[in-house]
Amino acid sequence: MWVDSLLRATGWNARDVAQPWAEIETELGTELPGDYKELCQAFGAGEFSQEVSVLCADETRVGDLLICWRGLLESDDDADGPWVPYRIHEPGTTGGLIPWGTTRSADRFFWQVTDGPVDAWPVLAVQVDTMEWNRYEMTATQFLYRFLTDPGFSFWPYSVAEAMSGTVAQGVPEPFFEPA
Repeated sequence: MWVDSLLRATGWNARDVAQPWAEIETELGTELPGDYKELCQAFGAGEFSQEVSVLCADETRVGDLLICWRGLLESDDDADGPWVPYRIHEPGTTGGLIPWGTTRSADRFFWQVTDGPVDAWPVLAVQVDTMEWNRYEMTATQFLYRFLTDPGFSFWPYSVAEAMSGTVAQGVPEPFFEPA
């Protein structure tokens, strides 16, 4: 449903981009949400509205999910790692974070791996400048759709959003997608 909404909003014609899901999920030690898989297959690697990149399998290696996850896992430590109060997901555990998107200003979007169904994993967004975390009980594609199309939706705290020029939807009223 949300992938179809993103396709309509961006005017993008769905592609059937092959993704090595078995390899990715084996290395992560978990399934990934179905709507995210549909998103990567429909769009492939690229950038939405010159602001948000979704991490998929990426031959250019710039926006590759596994490469990003490995790098974050390597930099996470047992003490006060860079993602406090969270940790990066380790296979066989719950509670950790798996990255699925980034912004040009290096903000990051994650799923929090829970014991519940993968399609119900919450989205956690962090503004890297302030390390302020926000939790959203929605899918990654619903979050992305709202981020790109809803002028009232922002993952930044109110004071920061107010100080900026506004949300992506305000600055780019007609979302678009550019493949990598």
